[in-house]
Amino acid sequence: MAPETPKNPSTPRPFEPQVGLPVFPGAEGFGTRTVAGRGGKVIAVTSLADDGPGTLRVALSDPSPRIIVFGVCGTIELRSELQINHPFVTIAGQTAPGGGICIKGAGLAIFTHDVLVCHIRVRPGNKGLVDADINDAVSILGASGKSDGACNVVLDHISASWGEDETVSTWYGAHDITISWSIISEALNRSRHRKRTHSAGLLIGDSSYNVSMHHNLLAHNDFRNPLISEGGTHDFVNNVIYNWGVLPAEITDYGSNTFLNFVGNYFVPGPSTNKGPYEILFAQGNPRIYVEGNLGPHRPDPNMDEWALVGFGWGEEGVAPVKYRSLNRFETPPITSVGAAEALDIVLAQAGATAPRRDAVDQRVVNDVKNGTGSIIDAPDEVGGYPELASGTAPVDSDHDGMADQWERQIGLDPNDSADGNGDLDGDGYTNIEEYLHFLSDRKQAAS
Repeated sequence: MAPETPKNPSTPRPFEPQVGLPVFPGAEGFGTRTVAGRGGKVIAVTSLADDGPGTLRVALSDPSPRIIVFGVCGTIELRSELQINHPFVTIAGQTAPGGGICIKGAGLAIFTHDVLVCHIRVRPGNKGLVDADINDAVSILGASGKSDGACNVVLDHISASWGEDETVSTWYGAHDITISWSIISEALNRSRHRKRTHSAGLLIGDSSYNVSMHHNLLAHNDFRNPLISEGGTHDFVNNVIYNWGVLPAEITDYGSNTFLNFVGNYFVPGPSTNKGPYEILFAQGNPRIYVEGNLGPHRPDPNMDEWALVGFGWGEEGVAPVKYRSLNRFETPPITSVGAAEALDIVLAQAGATAPRRDAVDQRVVNDVKNGTGSIIDAPDEVGGYPELASGTAPVDSDHDGMADQWERQIGLDPNDSADGNGDLDGDGYTNIEEYLHFLSDRKQAAS
């Protein structure tokens, strides 16, 4: 931990109900009342190059509030990580034509506040120029407790895989974050990392707090499914964890006071799974945990004791002592949830970058869960490498406002008026271009 990062308090922070519109209809969890890029300029990505005019890197470097749309589809091969340093931004991967967008060679690092990332694939791999020890797919990095650090960040329907350090992580006191309806898979194990084996899925650490993780698929990660360390209040709801290796969910408190809800999650063992540890493990410190409706090898029947899958220590050292148990759910923003068995079905059907369509990597991983197949991998080449994404042509947008002419005509907008994107035709608080983004997201083509 960085010395200047303050520890979380010894009791849960006072819960403050969120105000304002959800960042998109149905958004739930901490930070989801962010405005993100609402009301900002529209920037179109027109090049798959790493840098230069029309690239995603240049769009992200713009200091203005902005909504980033895509006029191209395919794989962006990076020489260094992409960084978001300026706040109030929406990255709308659902606007890409064809097979959508994949980021290769390096990851995405978020250092600022009020960010929405949707329908993007980030798959760094092990052949890029980034040091393997920091080669995450997506990292959300606070400012060691400063108010202008990473907060109010929403990752929704992203696909993150083939990281060499973590696949997804929060650090340096990042807070008020939601990771929802995403696939976090195939963290690379024996790759280039200095620890030699490091297939790490999702890390919530270094005094991060107020993190919601719901309706995600974590698959083929050896450990950190997730790892929650160093305190804070967090929600882990309706996630599916498949084919972990050494460890499934881990909590290392380090005396920093963790308050955690585990509700309606399904732990599904696979070919690589070590059959020993409990599904939810904790070691150092004094975390408090609330559990409800989770299923897994130690609790296959919903009529069994709720605590049957929560254990102390790194092995079969016994079910969690009473002092670590909370009888009441910690207060967090509401998340619509279902039973664990139903969560398995809906997560497999809907998670990941599904708009404009699922790619072959995600579909293979989903099929692995359904069929009980697959393994923890060392390199993307073991599973076919990067697929060629389907080609496509962006719809005509005469006024370059980010909305297709045809859609504008259908709802009564003027396809030659570039100013109407930030209007609000139906008066619901969402701008017209946001309505277009919602329309595209609703047309997701996830395969069954």
